[in-house]
Amino acid sequence: MLCCAAAAAAQSLARSAGAMGRIPMGGSLSVRIPHETSRLDPHDLADPMAAIVGAAVFEPVFRLDPSGAPYASLAQSLPMRDGASVRVSLRDGLRSARGKALDARDFVASIERARAGGASALLSGIPKPTIPRGQSLAVLFRDVDPTELARVLSSPLIAMTSRASTPAAPDGTGAFRADPTLERLTLTRNRHAARGPSFLDQVTVLRADEIAEPLRAFEARQVDIGWLGAGYYRQRSDAVAFDFGAAAWVVLRTGSEAGTWNGPGVAQRLVDGIDPSRLAHLALGSFPAQSSWMAWGGGPCELLAPARSAHLLEVAKAVAAILSAPGHEVTAVGLAEPDLARKRRSGAFSLMIDSVRPLGPGGVATLIALATADDPARARSLVRSPPKLTSYAPRVLARTLRLGVVGELRVAGAAITPVRWAAQRDATGWDLAGTYRLGV
Repeated sequence: MLCCAAAAAAQSLARSAGAMGRIPMGGSLSVRIPHETSRLDPHDLADPMAAIVGAAVFEPVFRLDPSGAPYASLAQSLPMRDGASVRVSLRDGLRSARGKALDARDFVASIERARAGGASALLSGIPKPTIPRGQSLAVLFRDVDPTELARVLSSPLIAMTSRASTPAAPDGTGAFRADPTLERLTLTRNRHAARGPSFLDQVTVLRADEIAEPLRAFEARQVDIGWLGAGYYRQRSDAVAFDFGAAAWVVLRTGSEAGTWNGPGVAQRLVDGIDPSRLAHLALGSFPAQSSWMAWGGGPCELLAPARSAHLLEVAKAVAAILSAPGHEVTAVGLAEPDLARKRRSGAFSLMIDSVRPLGPGGVATLIALATADDPARARSLVRSPPKLTSYAPRVLARTLRLGVVGELRVAGAAITPVRWAAQRDATGWDLAGTYRLGV
């Protein structure tokens, strides 16, 4: 496991080095990560790679400061009243990472993509925007509170992209341009970046076929970053640990083919009954104490997981082995993302290991994210009438949902000592844009 003291030291080094004001430009970093590298979709609630590196590639029109107050990022200012509507004006001269001039049409297209994707509930109270005639950078929203609009549009699930952007060829406004392939995701300095390009020239994210592969590669000095650790057999002597927290939740879903086992709270009870020591090797963060054991009582079934996300597939194999019993066998099966997405939308499965990205800072946003993953219609009702709860802990919230929180997808590991990390100022996670490498 990672050393908390070393992680704190690494973040302290990043802050102190940045304060000196002499940050070198250039250089590259490489890392193996056990997740899909052939796609990157900021509007997909279940995209693990977007959870991990999305903030380096995509930018929302507004952001939240550490106190939770919104501020303009791609907009000229905060939303302003304009008669019965609220106006959002984009900054002039915005260009995407692939060099496309951006205007209000791209903003509207991004919002509608997000509405059709992971932000469907979050945007349920936001009317479809319109573009005033002859004003290419302005967008109007009727009957909405300006501050609430800015808060909603600050979600990473509503990042602005060009109209031509696709998961296979993402086109955002962040510090890096992203080029996905089956074997690697290449992040290259974006000279058009809206808030400034990265210090690094490039970050190469190689796809790992198993969870131990990133550790072996780091120990063998083949990559600069050890994902989720500092080595497989032994730790590298020139490594410093980092831990920037949870980028997403790893969840166990139940589907319609589970029959009576597809009820609210069932998945969480199954997960809570697992001995934490049996999942400790999967780097899913800390676990609560084990509750009473509840075995899988449905018929023999498959536990689906994304085939090209080795970490999630490994979680599925571990959970399947734990839940299986004679006459109630559970078998882990990997599916390609398009097939898994169809199963997810239709609910035509028994069990599934999946990831869920945060829609914003904790609290109600955590509830909305998990509820959207479970039932978008119910999530929309929660947006309209948010409940006042005593706890917004993900595992507690999941007790009323048809999914259980297994653990966290963490941005953690170790890096060679020349790396100086930056932490996100206004969100949990690493700031690849502000990360640099000494000696370049």
